[in-house]
Amino acid sequence: MSKLDYFQKFVPKEDQKATISFSVWSYSRVSSKEQFENNSSVHRQIDANRAYASKSGYTIVEEFGGTYESAKSDFTRKEFSRLIDRVQTSRKKPYAILVYKMSRFSRSGGNAIGLVNYLVEELGVNLIEVSTGINTTTERGKAAVYESLFHAYKENLERKEIIIPNMKAFVKSGNRFGQAPVGYDHYGPRVRDGRFLSQKQRIEINEDGKLLREAWEWKLSGLYSDSQILSKLQSRGLILSKQKISKIWRNPFYCGILINRLAEEPVKGNWKPIVTIEEFVKVQKLLENNPSGYQQNKAEEMRPLTRLLKCDQCGSHMVGYENKQKGLHYYRCLKCNGVSINAHATPKARRKSAEELFIQLLEQFSIPEKLRPLVELQLKKIFNHYNEAGGDDEEQKLQTQLAVLQKQVKQLKIRYGLGQIDQETYALTLEHLGSQEQQISRELELVVPKISNLEKLLEASLDKLAKVSTIWSSADLEGKRRVQKVLFPEGVLYNVKNHTYLTSKVNPFVELTVSFTREDTSKKEATSPDFEEKSLSVPRSRLELPTFGL
Repeated sequence: MSKLDYFQKFVPKEDQKATISFSVWSYSRVSSKEQFENNSSVHRQIDANRAYASKSGYTIVEEFGGTYESAKSDFTRKEFSRLIDRVQTSRKKPYAILVYKMSRFSRSGGNAIGLVNYLVEELGVNLIEVSTGINTTTERGKAAVYESLFHAYKENLERKEIIIPNMKAFVKSGNRFGQAPVGYDHYGPRVRDGRFLSQKQRIEINEDGKLLREAWEWKLSGLYSDSQILSKLQSRGLILSKQKISKIWRNPFYCGILINRLAEEPVKGNWKPIVTIEEFVKVQKLLENNPSGYQQNKAEEMRPLTRLLKCDQCGSHMVGYENKQKGLHYYRCLKCNGVSINAHATPKARRKSAEELFIQLLEQFSIPEKLRPLVELQLKKIFNHYNEAGGDDEEQKLQTQLAVLQKQVKQLKIRYGLGQIDQETYALTLEHLGSQEQQISRELELVVPKISNLEKLLEASLDKLAKVSTIWSSADLEGKRRVQKVLFPEGVLYNVKNHTYLTSKVNPFVELTVSFTREDTSKKEATSPDFEEKSLSVPRSRLELPTFGL
């Protein structure tokens, strides 16, 4: 026995079985929702972890993940963060965490290696890759795990260098990633529904989209609140939430514009828009004045002038409210102190109500009966003057051009069907012809229409104008707002100092008609020949006879 043998009893002996807990945790994930739903990869990972634990004599006491989470950043993953937090705070820590492959644990490279080192060295929790068996229980095993994590990082980097540029090119060509919004069907090679499989991406307006086109028209008219639009859509079979319709109004997709961070700037999309860019911009301006898209007490019959009255001081819309204690309704400006007006007359009120002032304003459009024949004569001269100004020739030329384009489109489709031209040539030519058709259609809308029954239309319009205050007073809420929109497309300003209404823009027909009577008030003889020849120098524009939508 040597002298050194004596000291053998001082060497500490490790009881491996006493120090090792055979309780382990399991973690699994895939990167995308598509992988999660289509290829069962998560379930295979969970089964592999369980089989490895059973074979190695381990007991899985907790399982994490089981869903799709991108590995772009470790701690943006909810399940991964929950796993690490649980490891740190648990009093009884697991012997190891099982992962099918290291790339499922992390692809962040150096950050992942640092995290694993912290788990092993500080918390005493190992990491095991069940597909290969490599683990951090030995120094060489740790090195193998670190190498595997770095390989996953490198693989991810190489994938980005190839995939990201291709994704950018795809988006900049006007194509869309992800599901198309409400109103469109998305055709492509990677769609889930077999009915929409296509070699090339196509996004087409469906039946819901046709209904949404009507919804945009209602919104543009300014006559309907979002709740009324939702109700009208529901009666036609399209059910949307108020949050959904609010997102639709703000989504440039509907005017054919693609917004994607990969493109770095707006891109013209490869689909037919539901609204024009001009119409989309107009709705955004409406939303700027009313961000929620909802009117205060939107269906309130007692405050029909909501969204019509504006404050003369700041130009903002006056908002309708109800004093529930007194049961009184009123309008007020949210920006200017002291700018308010009662909606209806009250017994003790010293000033006219908003409704009384509005009726008084409408009564100003009434034409004295003795002047009516002369007003009709003058209006007839003006309309006939415009009708004879070459409008028919202009319309005929545009209609001829449109017919030629439609014939070219038909011939193009026949040639494509016969295989005489390829898909790309067909698509480009069809798009070009379609843009020309749209341009001609817009020009046709600007052509002054030929009015065949002018006398009857003028008579009906003047009849309505004569009793417009009565029409407004007897109409329901929607009818009142139609009258208001037709007569005052830009609203009515309330001047609190003088307690009166001011109008910045009135319907052109009404303004022209009333101008005759105003100019003639100083004349005693209403049959002056000068009166018959007035106003032919009025600038040409689209004069539309007001029907008030009734």
